[in-house]
Amino acid sequence: MNKMKVEQSVIINLPTEEIFAYVSNLENLADWSGVVISARKISSEETLVGTTVRCTIRILGRWFDNTFEIVECVSSRYLTIKSITGVAPILICYRFEPAEGGGTNVSLEEIIHFTGGFLGFTETVVTSIIRRQVAYDLLTLKDILETTSSIHSSAG
Repeated sequence: MNKMKVEQSVIINLPTEEIFAYVSNLENLADWSGVVISARKISSEETLVGTTVRCTIRILGRWFDNTFEIVECVSSRYLTIKSITGVAPILICYRFEPAEGGGTNVSLEEIIHFTGGFLGFTETVVTSIIRRQVAYDLLTLKDILETTSSIHSSAG
């Protein structure tokens, strides 16, 4: 079994609480993750350990259904989700830390265990694509949150 680990971070000019509230609502993944086509919560609990969400993802031209579960959750500090169904075991850890000079450092660590190869591509190609996608996703998250926050601030 081959394992890939990707780590990326971005500074978002908002308080940790606001960012955590948005990211921990896993249904929002479809808004800011370029590979998540849809995300629907399938458990009834609030966002906490045990919450599950069903995602349809598209990567490298292929469609997959994955179910993710929140396995660690400390409000405004970190959130860890893992796949409980899908093509490959995935663990995703988000950390939210106050940044020097204001804002929040949002870091994402993604570990994927490829059980059936690399979808017909080399490990190097897949790692490069996923690393780029994660960086792009974090920048999209930053744009969405900072723009939405500034709209709400100017409207108030």
